[in-house]
Amino acid sequence: MHDAIRTSTRPKRRTLSFMLLALFSALFLFLGACNNGDDDMAEASAPADFDVPAAAADDSGERLARPEPEAAMAADDMGPAEEEDGLAVPTALTPADLGRDIIYTAEISVQADDVTAASREAVAIVQGLGGIVFSQTTRTEPLPRTAITFKVLPDNFSTALERLAGVGKLVDQSISSDDVTEIIVDLRSRIITAEASVERLRNFLQAATDLEDVAELERELLDRETTLERLRGQLRTLQDQVDLATITLTITQSPTVLPDTGILVTAWVSEDADDPCLGVQNITVEPDAKVYLCLEVENTGTSALTDVEVSTRNLRLNLDNFQTIQGTFNRIEANELMAAVLTLPIEEGRLTGRVATRGLPIELEVTATPIDFDGTALDEVWGESVVWVQVDTDDALPGFGDSVSDGASGVVAVFSVILIVVGVLLPFLPIIAVIAALIWWIRRRSHQKKEEQTSVG
Repeated sequence: MHDAIRTSTRPKRRTLSFMLLALFSALFLFLGACNNGDDDMAEASAPADFDVPAAAADDSGERLARPEPEAAMAADDMGPAEEEDGLAVPTALTPADLGRDIIYTAEISVQADDVTAASREAVAIVQGLGGIVFSQTTRTEPLPRTAITFKVLPDNFSTALERLAGVGKLVDQSISSDDVTEIIVDLRSRIITAEASVERLRNFLQAATDLEDVAELERELLDRETTLERLRGQLRTLQDQVDLATITLTITQSPTVLPDTGILVTAWVSEDADDPCLGVQNITVEPDAKVYLCLEVENTGTSALTDVEVSTRNLRLNLDNFQTIQGTFNRIEANELMAAVLTLPIEEGRLTGRVATRGLPIELEVTATPIDFDGTALDEVWGESVVWVQVDTDDALPGFGDSVSDGASGVVAVFSVILIVVGVLLPFLPIIAVIAALIWWIRRRSHQKKEEQTSVG
C-alpha cells in the first residue's frame, strides 16, 4: 500500500518541477525578447572591448533621450588648438557639467637635454595636481628614454597637459575624448536585469527537489552569475577610465650636434737652426751634420685640442726634447697653430743609431683630445706626417763600425753561398759516389791488364 502511494507521488512532483521550469523559461524568453530589440544597436555603437548595447532603458524602463546634435558635436570636437608656432595645445578640454560620462586620454612626446631631470619634474607636476604615476618605463641605451603614464582628475586634465608639455621641447601631442554615457547606462540596465535573473534562479533552486532539476538550475545559475560578474567588471573599468583621465608622457634625449673637430700635422726638416720650419720634407746632409725637425700641429676644428702627444713609428726619438716656438702641447685653441723643433745629430752617417746613407724616413704621429665648450672630452683625433733624411757618403771614409759591419756581412755572404751549394748537391751525392766508384773500378781493371801484359812480354 505504501509502495503504491510513493509510486503515485513521484510523477506528481516531477510534473510540478517541469511546470515550474517551463514557467521560468517562458519568463526568461519574454525578458530576453524585450532586450533583443536594442542589442543590434549596441553592437554598432559599442567599442570592441565591451559587448554592450549603445542605448538602454533607465531604472524606470523609459528610453534615455539622445543628446542634441549640437551638444554631441561639442563633446566630440573637443581637441587641441594651434599655437602661433604650430604646436598643438589643449583648449576647451575641461569637462563641462553636461551629465555625460567622458573618457579623456592624451599622449605627449617631448625632448629634453636631461631625461632624468625632466622625468622628476613631470612626476612632481602631476603629484602637485593630485594625480598618480600609473606606470613608468626607462632605458638608458642607446639613447636615454622614459615613458610615464599618469592618472589625473578630468578637471585637471588641461592643466596637466599644459604643464607637462613644458618639461622639454614639445614634439608630438595627441588628445582624444570618448563619450561612453550610453554604454554605461546600458551596462547598468543589463546588470539590473542579470541580478534579477540570478535571484529568480536562486529561488527556483531552493524550491527544486529533483536532482536533475537541481543540477540543471545550478548550471544555469553559474552561467548567469558569470555573465553578471563580467558586466560588473566592464562597468568598473569604464567608470575608472571616466573618473581618472589618462596621460602618457614620452621623454627622449634631445639630439646633439657634434662639435667640429680636426687636426693637421705637418713636419719639416732643415739644417738651418734659425728658422727650421722653413725647411723641406726631403733633405740630404753630411755624415756629421745636425738636422732640425720642425713639427706643426694646426687645430682645424671649432673645439680646443688638449693633451697633444707625439710618437714615432720607426725611430727611437726623445720627444721630450721638443722645444715649442709657438703655442703649447697642453692646449691648442680653435684655428690656432702649435710649432715645436727637435734637434737630431747625424753621427758617422747614422741617425739615432740607424744608417741613413740610403735615406731614412721619420714618421711622426700626433694625437689630441678635443673638448667641448663645457669641458666635455670628445673623441680623440690624430694626424701624421713623414720627412726623409739621407746622408751623403760620396767623399766620406768608412768608419770602424762600418768596416766591421761590412766584413761581417761578407763572411755571412760566403757561408750563405757554401750552404746553398751543399744544399743543391746533397740529393746527388749517392749518384756521384756510384759514378766515382765505377770510374775507379774501370781504371783499376785497366791498370791490372797493363801490368799483366807487361809481365807476359
